Amino acid sequence: MDSNYSDALSSAAMENTPWQKRAKAAGLSQKVLARLLGHAEITVSRQLRGHWDSGIPRHVIAAILAWEIMTPEQRQAWVDSTENEADKSD
Repeated sequence: MDSNYSDALSSAAMENTPWQKRAKAAGLSQKVLARLLGHAEITVSRQLRGHWDSGIPRHVIAAILAWEIMTPEQRQAWVDSTENEADKSD
């Protein structure tokens, strides 16, 4: 997604959009979201589909919102930092 994505993002237009679609529209794959959150991809898939009665966890929503407003450089730095942390725990 280009760096103007967050500038063009209309909060009113995106307000009622399902979170799975919002993540995809922002260029955030379930695989990357799972890595950022430290969850299995299947868990993130279920979370985005509202598999549990409690709905979509707030930390998942917060991660998508953060991704939407980040520049590509910030997004890459976030991905890199989570990969570095994962390497340390191995």
